[in-house]
Amino acid sequence: MHQSTTFSTVLYRAGVALVALLLLAAVVPSGASAKEVEVKMTDSPAAFVPAKVTIKVGDKVEWVNSAQSLHSVDADPANAQDKGDVVLPPGAKPFDSGFMAPGAKYSYTFTVPGTYKYVCLPHEKDGMKGEIVVEK
Repeated sequence: MHQSTTFSTVLYRAGVALVALLLLAAVVPSGASAKEVEVKMTDSPAAFVPAKVTIKVGDKVEWVNSAQSLHSVDADPANAQDKGDVVLPPGAKPFDSGFMAPGAKYSYTFTVPGTYKYVCLPHEKDGMKGEIVVEK
């Protein structure tokens, strides 16, 4: 085999590999498609705004306490006053922000599809409930 033939073979294989990588990159979804949704927490009335959000698997929700009182984001049925106020899809793990002071932020990335119902522990009895629908 001549040196020029070997060089041509190497260039050809490198070109084929590059085309294969470009095709693969076009087919495989990138992490850049994930989005972040903001939910505000208010005082009058005590509420999550918006109360219901629909997102895709891999998206993140960030809760912002824009109120003047403590709030929380609690998706753990064991912590709720009424266990029926908190619902998780099969395979999802509970999450809890803890008490959030005014201005505090908490975020959670959703990896399991389904419907999540959550509450603000200090204001659950006042009806401060939220819902996240996570689609595939």
